Amino acid sequence: MFKALVMACLVSNLDQCIEFENARHPLATYESCKARAMEMANDINRMTQYKAIAWKCLPMKQGTLT
Repeated sequence: MFKALVMACLVSNLDQCIEFENARHPLATYESCKARAMEMANDINRMTQYKAIAWKCLPMKQGTLT
């Protein structure tokens, strides 16, 4: 299981960044996590004043949900 994370910075101030975390569910494979991260990045770029600059998929320990 993996957790998708996307780092995004404010377009008007690139020093102000936040990390978005997938809230839907844990992702079963690295490939599905990568696809979800790309989906999140596209949504962030389209719907906010932030620009996605990086993503990563973190493996989750067995038995954890977040």
